[in-house]
Amino acid sequence: MSEIIPKSDQEFVDSELSKMIERFDSVQIFVTRHSGEADNTAAYETGGGNFYARLGQISEWLAIQDQYQRQHAVRQDAKAQEGGE
Repeated sequence: MSEIIPKSDQEFVDSELSKMIERFDSVQIFVTRHSGEADNTAAYETGGGNFYARLGQISEWLAIQDQYQRQHAVRQDAKAQEGGE
């Protein structure tokens, strides 16, 4: 991801962030879009509120996703071994 989404789209995301931060203690937004060129993806991230709450939530999400992927890989390996016998 080497590109940043256009300024008008950043302003849209920032506007939505402003609305969300009125209701929540912390908000972190990540957006991506295929840029239409080969393998390029345009991205933008922004957030507001309690920085440490955002960091903790992101860390927890990453850990859960990692655990899910590991469990999924083990199940796939087990299925492959069952089918191969």
